[in-house]
Amino acid sequence: MVLSHLLRKYVTEPIKRFLKYQIKMIYYSLSPHIYITQFRDQVIVLDTKKDKYTICSSVFADVLLKVVHNQELEESDQNYLNILLSERIVHPQKIPYSFYTDCKSESAGVSNIDWRLPLNEEKLPLSFSVLNALRHLIKVNFYIKFLGFYQTILLIKKASKKKSDYFIPSEADLKHLANIVNKACLIYPSRTKCLEWAITYVLMALQKRWKCNLEIGVQNYPFMAHAWVECDAKVVMDSQEIREGLGIILNEPFRKEKV
Repeated sequence: MVLSHLLRKYVTEPIKRFLKYQIKMIYYSLSPHIYITQFRDQVIVLDTKKDKYTICSSVFADVLLKVVHNQELEESDQNYLNILLSERIVHPQKIPYSFYTDCKSESAGVSNIDWRLPLNEEKLPLSFSVLNALRHLIKVNFYIKFLGFYQTILLIKKASKKKSDYFIPSEADLKHLANIVNKACLIYPSRTKCLEWAITYVLMALQKRWKCNLEIGVQNYPFMAHAWVECDAKVVMDSQEIREGLGIILNEPFRKEKV
């Protein structure tokens, strides 16, 4: 009785309206299998369960950007939000969406990337490390082909435990691991693409407690996607221009948080 009396006496109408709004307020988040980026004037969605990229129409892009930037949705957004909810692209949650969404609104993109194994002059014998890399490469190919991209990303997430325990290795160590992965790729009977190479590298780096990320960037005009490894905000054994030119749609397991 005393508390309610104090609230009636001292809480002004604007504060009451604010508290009422806060109680009713619902935030929305991208579903765990959904990633987005903004490239020029378009929003691109990656659905890892369907292994599919989608370029959104302007109305859906507007709603998705409001979701990831925690902006208030208008009444006119409700029908599009309901579709996104029914398709499990977004879901409600009690806290604001915390992950950073990359935006390359002024990017000219990059030229067509004809990716090849990043070979250099270091020659490696067939060693335990190479066989370990080959084992990871076989596992990555199996996951992508038979279990799907979503389960492959989960494999990376599960491989990273306590994120505070990871550290940045030297450039020489990064290059040496690249050579080990390259050697395994040369032994593997099928041609290794950028995605398989990058995931294999990241899984081995995580074993060493290195803070390395799988990064996937996309562009439109024309559409293109590319995967690479990043460590300490630097591209490992690939062109440094790709992280500036492509819209980064996925970075795991160390996802970038909003500042």
